[in-house]
Amino acid sequence: MRAWYNRDTERSKITKQASRLADAKREPSGKRLTRFELVYNHDVKKRLSLSSTGLKIIAMLTMAIDHIGVLFFPGDLMWRVIGRISFPIFALLIAEGFERTGNVRNYLIRLLAFAAISQVPYRLFLQAANQPIEKLNIFFTLAAGLFSLLLLKKLIPVHAWLGVFGIAAAAQYLNFDYGAYGVFLVLVSALFLRTREVGIFLLFVLHTFQTVWVFLIGQLSIQIYAALSVPFVALYNRERGRELHRLLLYGFYPMHLLVLLLIWIFLN
Repeated sequence: MRAWYNRDTERSKITKQASRLADAKREPSGKRLTRFELVYNHDVKKRLSLSSTGLKIIAMLTMAIDHIGVLFFPGDLMWRVIGRISFPIFALLIAEGFERTGNVRNYLIRLLAFAAISQVPYRLFLQAANQPIEKLNIFFTLAAGLFSLLLLKKLIPVHAWLGVFGIAAAAQYLNFDYGAYGVFLVLVSALFLRTREVGIFLLFVLHTFQTVWVFLIGQLSIQIYAALSVPFVALYNRERGRELHRLLLYGFYPMHLLVLLLIWIFLN
């Protein structure tokens, strides 16, 4: 009896495995996939995708490259162009964090705490680079974007959008890094996580609008190069990857500014 039961169980397992394999060989439409399509879907796509950790590393590296260019090579545009990749990725990570976190309030407090910690190094960095020192650092912008997402989740649409435009106006008036553009970039990134094709289109639109707007008010902007971040964003597979410690990610911002400042002081 037991032997019969074991054989029946094994047959059931084999049947289920065969069923799963057959399903894997078909698209959702029911079309049977070729061997090439199977390899592409299960191997190539996996190799080309980026986890959350991969995006964090890219964002930190491109941000550091940007700041090296600002401080040491102000006449070389290429450093700044590469640096345009970083902020859209940070905006996406904030939108992802909003969906994953179990406590938005603590998330917001954490961002504001690092905003306060980072402001002195950021101001010293701006002063060394002969930039306007009245600007508020990127953590304030990301916190404003996170709070905007919270309003859209908690309030009815009319009240929520009034609040969002109020936050964006405040970010622009108070001279947050990236201003209103940065706030809306977090919102568009949240839309990307829900509807990928529409999100990618709106990312291009937002980057272009920011560039045109700055041009119309009589200034030049390299923010159009933020579109270079879209391929990295599009490859995001929404997997965590090998987790980086939270303090490493947040602490990297003020610490790398201090390190660059010390090098600048030594060289000068």
